[in-house]
Amino acid sequence: MNPLNLPSRTAGQHGPLPDFLPAEADVADVVSVIAPTGDRIWLVTAYDLGRAVLTDERFSRAAAVTPEAPAVHPMRPDPAALTSLDPPQHTRLRRLVNRPFTPRAVAGLEEGIRRQARRLLAGRDRIDLVAEYAMPLSATTICRVLGVPEAEHDRFAGLADRALGITTGTFEEQGPARDALRAYIRELIDRARRDPGEHVLGTLATAYDEGGALSHDELTALVELLLNAGYETSIGQLGLAVVSLLEHPDQWHRLATAPHRETAAAVEELLRHAPVVPMSFTRVARQDVRLGPVVVRAGEALVVSLLHANFDARAHRDPARLDITRCPARHLTFGHGAHTCLGAQLARTQLRVALEELATAASGLTPHIPLPSLPWRQPEAVVRGPLTLPVNLTGSGRSWGRRCSSQP
Repeated sequence: MNPLNLPSRTAGQHGPLPDFLPAEADVADVVSVIAPTGDRIWLVTAYDLGRAVLTDERFSRAAAVTPEAPAVHPMRPDPAALTSLDPPQHTRLRRLVNRPFTPRAVAGLEEGIRRQARRLLAGRDRIDLVAEYAMPLSATTICRVLGVPEAEHDRFAGLADRALGITTGTFEEQGPARDALRAYIRELIDRARRDPGEHVLGTLATAYDEGGALSHDELTALVELLLNAGYETSIGQLGLAVVSLLEHPDQWHRLATAPHRETAAAVEELLRHAPVVPMSFTRVARQDVRLGPVVVRAGEALVVSLLHANFDARAHRDPARLDITRCPARHLTFGHGAHTCLGAQLARTQLRVALEELATAASGLTPHIPLPSLPWRQPEAVVRGPLTLPVNLTGSGRSWGRRCSSQP
């Protein structure tokens, strides 16, 4: 059995979650659940077993996006998307978009992210950390990576917000909004084909036009994935991180009095404690595979509960406790193996800088409304997070001075 030791379902820790995710403190390493689609899915909850599944080529992503495959969500992923492919197709496409997400490339973006964060916070007594901080910061960052003109950042953010339900929280209008976002993406691609420039859009357009390295469907799916993933997940993760810190004022105080160089440890713990995506992508077994006490038969589907794995007491000491000095804070929030999140380094940097600047501007940060009354994205949403997060920037900047503890 998996000694999960999850705390009670607080807003900061979980928000609303899909009903089929077990909330028990003691749950088996692999359990059978019924998804909203009516399909039976194997759910892996153990950290080590989940980590192994995410690297096991006997479980296929491509097989999981076929029309007949069991599914967790009724909205099927695009079969041409990078996240829907197995090697070698996945390897080929990932190689095309790796360069702007290397540590060196991301480091080159940090100063711009920091300047914008300071501008967004300057002169404010109160701010909605979703609409007025996370959204513009994330939009500018991913648009800069891709090469979207600065004058169109607000246009992109508005389209993405409606298409993804970041602040609306409803699914009713998302279909037409997604069509509008895809039309804009096609417009960006057409422009990049005429004038590639020195950005990801240009690189991909050139690979399509000159090298034949990817198809039109792959090109469109790649750009859509990068825009959505680099925007939506960054917004949700910052909101979850701040709510978690507000629920634990002692940890916010530690962050506000820690040196900038130690904030990286806090980021890893917050990623572990409040993963923006609670589950991995679905995979389908290519053959019969024994996982712990069960055998997953060929054709059956499984997902890894990233949330449960991040709280497995065999991998994390006292996992229910938020400790921003925990070293190391191991987690599966970005996945593992070939499908590790492409933008993980960028997401870490953006979260770290956003928290550093927020802590410097408002060491006495407080919620403007009670945390239990925060509105959240619906439990069916793939990406979690508060729809709004109004806070008071009541504190003043403080000196930094605490180092990371050695606790695992």
